[in-house]
Amino acid sequence: MTKKLKKQLMELILFAGLILWAVFNYKLFIDFVGFAFKLVMPLIVGVAIAFIINVPMKSIEKNIFKIDKRKHKKLIRIISLILSIVIIFGILGLILFLVIPEFIEAVSSISKNLPTDFKWFDNFITKVSDAYPFAGEYIKDTNFKNIIDSAIGTSDNLISTIISLLSKTVSKLVTCFFGFIISIYILIDKENLVRQTKKLLKAFFKDSVTDEIVKMVKLTNVTFTKFLTGQCLDACLTGFEFFIILSIIKIPYALILGVLFAVTALIPYIGAFITLVVGAVLVAVENPINALWYALAFFILQQFDDNFTYPKIVGKSVGLPPLWALVAVLLGGSVFGFVGMVISIPISSVLYTTLKEWVNYRIENKRKS
Repeated sequence: MTKKLKKQLMELILFAGLILWAVFNYKLFIDFVGFAFKLVMPLIVGVAIAFIINVPMKSIEKNIFKIDKRKHKKLIRIISLILSIVIIFGILGLILFLVIPEFIEAVSSISKNLPTDFKWFDNFITKVSDAYPFAGEYIKDTNFKNIIDSAIGTSDNLISTIISLLSKTVSKLVTCFFGFIISIYILIDKENLVRQTKKLLKAFFKDSVTDEIVKMVKLTNVTFTKFLTGQCLDACLTGFEFFIILSIIKIPYALILGVLFAVTALIPYIGAFITLVVGAVLVAVENPINALWYALAFFILQQFDDNFTYPKIVGKSVGLPPLWALVAVLLGGSVFGFVGMVISIPISSVLYTTLKEWVNYRIENKRKS
């Protein structure tokens, strides 16, 4: 047996041993993975933030500064980074400044109106029971009364529930803060980090493997950049259009619903359904007739976006078939929640493109042989 074969056999035995250990100690393994994930979470968040900030930063570096970029590279990088951060946080701050007062008003209004709406529904059920005895038996079995009382009790504690949820986000905000600090260091010295990473890969892998990894990273970067830029632009545009339409037809909470439309537009396929359901319920609490107008405005704008705006702005940048996209969104959401839904499309696009190239390569080799 050659040394190479012995080495491969030992690696296979070690790998099989690790798999068996993970299977028989799956609880400990899951706890370990969760602990390790928490440790590297600031780094993961930092890389994600750096990627987002890098999109406007690259544009500012390329299009605004006309001076010699080689002589003043460090200065241009720092100014571009500061401008990008100011632009991003300025937009987010403006949205929060406008939305938070209306959000507080909406919560207060819902808390007041829900008991009245449920009492109206309770009276309606009583009338139906009196008029149609067979329906009354069904209603009695369903026990709507307990459901209504429970919903009223829930609405009374709505504000306290929201405050409790906000208090639980402190640890996540701390993680985001450290991630933001890490992202600044990544962006300031990104070219050097890329060179160091390539050296590290070449030290452990063959040149051909390193080239494939670099190719995959470049494809990922291009796909994510195109998707993120196009998706964000489309989301902002359609969200603003929705806000204008709702304001014209005098639907309450137009600003909140416009922002909701923009945020959920980042989630392909499923985002539209979330906006429709949440928005309709929110509007129906104030006035059920307005909910119909809301749904009509939503469907009109959604059709316009699907057939005109989205294809023009985003186009076929990710090149992913609809079935793959839908499965990717569902899997991403079930594992990583909202963030998983957003990033699942570009990740799946990279995997799909790589798989397609590999299949084509295999077929070509078979033809040659």
